[in-house]
Order: sequence, then structure tokens, then C-alpha cells
Amino acid sequence: MLDIGFPEFLLISFVLLIVVGPKDLPKVLRSITSFVRKIKSMASQFHSGIDDLANEAEISDLRKEVNKIDKKSLINDHVSEIKELEDDVNIKSIKNNVDDIKNVNNAKTDKKSNSKIKNL
Repeated sequence: MLDIGFPEFLLISFVLLIVVGPKDLPKVLRSITSFVRKIKSMASQFHSGIDDLANEAEISDLRKEVNKIDKKSLINDHVSEIKELEDDVNIKSIKNNVDDIKNVNNAKTDKKSNSKIKNL
């Protein structure tokens, strides 16, 4: 965590013993450990709070998607797109054009068969 080795720990202990004194040293160590615990608990609460916010954001996005599906807005959007595409393509006119092409082809084949019959 802090990468404190034995020599550094020994130096800090001597300085703390000299500054605080042997009589008040246990009280100071308890207060330091309680302070470190409070900081750790605050950090874990902050971390869990951030996780909760992230989960809420994901849940709200999912709720929006479910509401869209419930209202069938997605289906209606796709249906309207298909209708627009149908209008653009104008299926009836294409069908009429195909029928006209078939009629022309049938007329040509009839003329060819009639001319073959006359040749015989």
C-alpha cells in the first residue's frame, strides 16, 4: 500500500516515540488506526455509491427501452418505414410494367408461331 519497509517503519517508530512519549503512545496509535479505518470505510462507501449510480443509469436505460417496446413505438416506426419504402417503390406501377412486358413477350411469341405455321 505505502511500500514502507522495515527501516522506514523503525525510523517512524523512533520519531513517534520521541515526539509523543512512551506514556501517550498507545492512545496516539489507537487514534491513528481509528482514523485509517474511517478513511477506508468512507472510501468503500464512495466506491459503492459510484457503483450504485452506474447501475441506476443502466437500469434507467433499460426501463426506457422497455417502455418503447410496451408502447409499440419501435414496431410503428418500422411499419412507417416500410410504408415509405412501398411508396417510393410504388409496387403497383412495377406490377403493371411487368404485366405489360409479359403481354409484349406473349405477342412476339404468338407472331413467331403464326409465321412458322404460314411457312409450313
